Amino acid sequence: MDHTQFDVLARSLGAGTSRRSLCRALTGGGLGALLSAAFGTLDGDAKQKRNKKKPCPPCTKRKQGTCKGTLPDGTACTAGTCQSGRCVAAVTADPCASCSGDQVCRGGICVVPACGAGGPCRVFLSSTRYAGNLGGLSGADAKCQGLADAAGLPGSYQAWLSDSTSSPSSRFVPATGPYQLINGTTIAANFIDLVDGTLLAPINVTETGGGVGSSIGVWTDTLTTGNASGDADGHCANWSSSAPGAVGNYGHATRLGLEWTDVSEAGCSNFFHLYCFQQR
Repeated sequence: MDHTQFDVLARSLGAGTSRRSLCRALTGGGLGALLSAAFGTLDGDAKQKRNKKKPCPPCTKRKQGTCKGTLPDGTACTAGTCQSGRCVAAVTADPCASCSGDQVCRGGICVVPACGAGGPCRVFLSSTRYAGNLGGLSGADAKCQGLADAAGLPGSYQAWLSDSTSSPSSRFVPATGPYQLINGTTIAANFIDLVDGTLLAPINVTETGGGVGSSIGVWTDTLTTGNASGDADGHCANWSSSAPGAVGNYGHATRLGLEWTDVSEAGCSNFFHLYCFQQR
């Protein structure tokens, strides 16, 4: 800047000349452009500060440039609801809170497990009565299975029956869930409860839902513990004979205590029921 330009600048500043006038006076030199750029930058910063807005508090939203008050429906929250000025995530209801009875929660769904997997296992009194020659334990099991299939009952079944080598305590699949009659009545909470000496209800309902009728005898040769009676002649020659002189042990279908499975012995020519228990 030469001395002439400096004098003009000094007089302008002393006379209170405006910035715009000053810049025009100095258009012939680089200082005018420099001052214009400097003042212009300061002016832009001020505008930016005026336009900058503080963020709205939680549970509010900006409308027409103003933060509105708390919205009761929480519409300003991206998720959940507004509680005491804060956005709170919505609580998801327990999908299995409604599970009841034998249902359990699996994958967020109420289901009834199958027999053998913690669910209820069916038990019924055979509607058909048989002499002591049952065809052995396997023949008795087949009779139970045939009745269940004919009645449309799912699963596999075995007879509550013992011989000289085997018994329910060794051949049954011990259920961790309840044993229930066809009508839903629970006779035992699980296998341990089944063999504790007393039933919760008598096994007096057949596979079709019928009653026991006038004949209450049931072939068993089994103690309340689920073990064989141990009587050498208590199983109709391993459930293969109905000959005179052959005898077998039996229980009563109307009893709850030890007599439900162990009353006395009878001739194998008699026709008695079977207790049939679901295994799977």
